[in-house]
Amino acid sequence: MVQKAVTALQARLADQIVQWLKQQGAPQGFRLRESALADQFQVSRSPIRAALGLLEQQGWVESLPYRGVELRVPASELSLFEEKLDESDPQDLYMAFLIDRFLSELPATFSERELQQRYGASRSEVQRLLVQLEVDGIVQPGKGYKWLLSDNLNNAQSHYESYRCRLMMEPAALLEPDWTLDEVAVEALLERHQQAIEQPEQVPAAELFALSADFHELLMHCSGNRFLVAMMKQQNRLRKPSDLLSMQLHTSVEKACRRRMAILEALLQGRNQDASELLRALLENDIRVMRHTYSEVARLSRQELEQLVRKAGLTLRLPAFDTPTD
Repeated sequence: MVQKAVTALQARLADQIVQWLKQQGAPQGFRLRESALADQFQVSRSPIRAALGLLEQQGWVESLPYRGVELRVPASELSLFEEKLDESDPQDLYMAFLIDRFLSELPATFSERELQQRYGASRSEVQRLLVQLEVDGIVQPGKGYKWLLSDNLNNAQSHYESYRCRLMMEPAALLEPDWTLDEVAVEALLERHQQAIEQPEQVPAAELFALSADFHELLMHCSGNRFLVAMMKQQNRLRKPSDLLSMQLHTSVEKACRRRMAILEALLQGRNQDASELLRALLENDIRVMRHTYSEVARLSRQELEQLVRKAGLTLRLPAFDTPTD
């Protein structure tokens, strides 16, 4: 039987349990009760049981018959599950999946085993990949051991419509009457952009996307409108696959960072109207880049696309998809 990859909720709960154990200074042999943990984290016992199972896979706890779950090591020796994932995150496999999705070459449903055969990846690699894809809203669990592709921004028209929606809302958010600038957060974000400019060759597409996502979410946060914040978080999740690919292929780290820095500096000076106009120009430029990416990818052969992405420092595994028989 193939084990399903962990969900984002399970990973988050596992980390919360680890943090709670550390705060308690729990010793080896400490007993964990599902009902008490469910009350502690305000969830049902089922996700708690799954999170404890995840910790057991790491060898940190042990389920004992008639005795519940017991901590096998002192809490001080535990580490966060999501940090453990990040240490070995297969970025090349993630980008390979995004390219296949971008080219509409993935079936609507697939299993872990099918992804293993498609990319020549190990079971643990595919499970880590699926965790990240689910967190990013790109896939979701299906029936049985299948996974489903989410209905995301996976074509030029839907991506264009999302940008037009953002053009209507984001520049206007900077002019909201409840606008309150978070100067500390803006200064910190400016520093991150400056560091990226100083060492652009060390900024992968994933980090560049994080800078962009944090920038747009911070502006919506300053607007004082919780619905704009929620909208921006959703848009960032939806645009991540295509924007990561676009950034990997085309984006100049320095140009992208300087555009955002100009907006942040205008806001620090109280020039919100100027910042709003600069933000509109930035989004309009993003539309042009997005359309260029779709156009370019559509005319490239798979071999040409793989060569192009390899120049950016990734090694991709892009075989034809042959669905195995179970």
